[in-house]
Amino acid sequence: MMTILIYQGIHGNIGVAIAGTIFLTIGFLAIKIFIYGNSFKMYNSSGQAIKELKGKKIEILENIGLYIRDFDLFDQRNSFPPNIQKTIYDFDQADLILTEHSMILMGKSKNFGGEAYAYPVEILIDKSGLTSLPKAQIKNWEESNKRINILIEDYQYKKPIKIDFKDKIEEIKHWLTDFGSMAGNVVN
Repeated sequence: MMTILIYQGIHGNIGVAIAGTIFLTIGFLAIKIFIYGNSFKMYNSSGQAIKELKGKKIEILENIGLYIRDFDLFDQRNSFPPNIQKTIYDFDQADLILTEHSMILMGKSKNFGGEAYAYPVEILIDKSGLTSLPKAQIKNWEESNKRINILIEDYQYKKPIKIDFKDKIEEIKHWLTDFGSMAGNVVN
């Protein structure tokens, strides 16, 4: 497009070159606003979840390194119509909010040139959720090689997903043993 606009400008068709430049600029800005607007919706949903937890006992762990295994984007239960509120487990860091009954996982990644956010998910120990976020259930966890490995079942995907936490191992283990054992359905 830019080559055509430059060609039109060189050959005296200035009106087409100016209109084309304005059209391309508006199109580029519209795409940027769409992308950043959707990213803000994901980021804002985390803030809304924190507001919903007001008055509850919570612990916040920031910038935890992790590794997601067994996640397949094409393993969704319903892939059409596209849903922005579906967590895509394609991130390498997360902030965690630990409550008495759940862990809110707010994934983020720097793979796209800037910080990108995944839609947060509330990972439950028992069946009761505290927020309006999408839910997942802890099925099993283990400690191995200085990592905590959690197996979750997200209701929007067909197969379980494994999350390996690399940082804040003691805090996560403490949370899993204190609250997970009270629920009675999480097996170590």
